[in-house]
Formats: sequence, C-alpha cells, structure tokens
Amino acid sequence: MRAPLAFNRLESSTSTWRLFADGVNQEEAPSEFNEEPAPSSSSSSDILNSPAFLKRKLEVLKSDIAKVEADTEETKALLEAGKAEWGPQLEALQQEYKNIQERMNSQSNQGDAMAIVQVSREILSVLDNYDRAFGAVKPSTESEAAIEAEYRATYDDLMKTLEKIGVEEVATVGTEFDYEVHQAVMQRASEDYTEGIVCEEFQKGFKLGNTLIRAAMVAVAA
Repeated sequence: MRAPLAFNRLESSTSTWRLFADGVNQEEAPSEFNEEPAPSSSSSSDILNSPAFLKRKLEVLKSDIAKVEADTEETKALLEAGKAEWGPQLEALQQEYKNIQERMNSQSNQGDAMAIVQVSREILSVLDNYDRAFGAVKPSTESEAAIEAEYRATYDDLMKTLEKIGVEEVATVGTEFDYEVHQAVMQRASEDYTEGIVCEEFQKGFKLGNTLIRAAMVAVAA
C-alpha cells in the first residue's frame, strides 16, 4: 500500500511545477509563486539615466522641434502669400483712412476758427461802443468816475476773453503799413515817422492766427 502513496505525491508535485511553468492563474497558483520583488528606486533611476533612454528622449525632442520649425515655415509662407495678394489693397485702405482723418481734422479746425471769428466780431462791435462812449463822455463827479471804472472793468474782461481764445491785436503805430492787416483812411506828413509808416490808429484791428478778423484803421506818414 506504501508504493501507490509515494507515486501519488510525486505526481502531485510534478503537476504543480508544470502549472507554474505554463503560466497558471495567480489565484490558482500557490502564494510563494505569485510574489514578485518590488523594483528598487535605484533601478528606476538607472533606467532613466541610461544612454539608450537619453538617446531616445533626444530623438523625440529633435522630432518635435523639427515639426514646430516646419509649421513655422508654413505659416510664414501663408503670411507672405497673403501680403502679396492683399497687401496693396490694405495699404490703399490705410491711406484712404488717413486722408479721411486729416480732412475731418482740417474741417473741424476750420469750423472752430470760423466760429471764433464770428463770435469775436460780435464782441468787437460791443467794444467799439465802449470806445466811443469813453471818448465822448468824461466823468465830472466821483460817482460818474466810479461808473466809468465799472464799464472799463467790463471792457477789460471782454479783451481778456478775446486773448484767451487766441485773438490778438494788430500792431499799428510805428510799424510799416501792411495792406493785409491795415486799412489806410488817410495819408499825412509826420515829423515822427518816415514815409510808409503808420503814424496814427483810429480803430483797433484784430486777427486769429493768420486769419484777419478786422483790419486796423490807420493813418500813414507821407
């Protein structure tokens, strides 16, 4: 009876080794055959620093760089093609826009200047009335002098307003007669000024930059 028992044990042991060699399921295999040693950190580090791994990594980086460079060249080619096709039209549109902006600014400036000229002429008509009043009426009492002082203060305020908006007086007495800004109402001999020099001013003239608002009425030395 002992010989069959030994034979059975030998057969069981042989079957176990055959199952392991054929790659049996881990759930069916004994635990001592399923356990695998955990990889050490030093082993992983050695793999990442191995020449083969670094060489492969360098090849991948070179491939990525080459692809980026190829995409860049393609984009540049498309850009140049777009410039060649649409460049002249774009330049023409930009120039037209610039011209429109300049025309609008010029018209706006001209409109502002004309408005200032018109307002200035209205103010000057008021100042002329003040000048005539100051020349015709002389205060004889302190109360009349006080009233005149108030009118002169208003007159000065109006003149300052004209200066603030860029209006300036035309130079007259002692300057050479200029038909563009002077209006000669008479010519006479003068001991103080030579011929062609303005010797007297009858009415002030004003201008805004190069725009004449009103010519100065003057007398010219003969």
